Amino acid sequence: MIHACEDNRYYLKQVAFDKDERKSYIPDTWFERPGALRLNQNGDSMKKHLVTAMLFAAIIASSAAHSAPPIFKDKKYFGPVPYNSFSFSAGFLDGPDFKYLTEHLNNWARYRNGFDTFEEIPLGPYGRLSYERQLTPNHFLKVSSSISYLKTTSLGSVVAQYPDTNYSLDMERTFKVYLLTFEAGFVYYFTTPEAQSFSPYAGGGFAAGVPMARLDTKTTHATTGEPFANPSENVSRNSLEAGLHMEFGMTYFMTDRYAAGLEGKYQMMQSKFYIHGGNFDLNYAGFVLSLNLIYYL
Repeated sequence: MIHACEDNRYYLKQVAFDKDERKSYIPDTWFERPGALRLNQNGDSMKKHLVTAMLFAAIIASSAAHSAPPIFKDKKYFGPVPYNSFSFSAGFLDGPDFKYLTEHLNNWARYRNGFDTFEEIPLGPYGRLSYERQLTPNHFLKVSSSISYLKTTSLGSVVAQYPDTNYSLDMERTFKVYLLTFEAGFVYYFTTPEAQSFSPYAGGGFAAGVPMARLDTKTTHATTGEPFANPSENVSRNSLEAGLHMEFGMTYFMTDRYAAGLEGKYQMMQSKFYIHGGNFDLNYAGFVLSLNLIYYL
């Protein structure tokens, strides 16, 4: 017996009778109409194609993600620090004194019923250009040239005595020195220089200095303010002197090409200055504090 269902399927109900003519049921047998079978087969095929397409798209997306650049940049690799470098330093020099000369000039004015008082030497600007060559991982040869400027001024007065008259004079003196030095020595780094690290160092060596000293004196009449010629009080002297230096500092190697640091240097040097028939020591010993900018070749 065939029965119809709402979903276009049919089932066959078989009935059998035994000898005692009692009913017994055979399990139902289901079957579909031909059109419904084709629809189900087409749905299964579409599902297979959709799964295949999704799998293919996942493979393509995975390949593209693997070949795309990373969102976060990898840390840049820095190579070893090169053997040669140039550096520029800027700072100030403190400590030189010219007391033998300034005391003499004051005594000279006092002997002439006057005075000549100099001020303390202020901090002098300092610049340095250096070349370093690495000899071992921690030892460097260093040659450099530096220049500094020192200046002191005074206000005073004297009485110029002549056979027939005396003149009361006001004086303004300026004593200045351009100190040019050439240095050579060795530097030891306590840790091997490498990128993105600090390295303290110490060193020392010899120096040759060229101090260019000049005394300028402006003299005027105390009453009228008119200039008074006194050429013997304007004196200059250049010389070549020997010296020593010691230095210490800290360098930070930002990359394998650029570094910066803070340096302290103590220098020892002196020269002589001639005036009024005598010679007087000029002491350039002092402490230099500077900021270094370094480029590795």
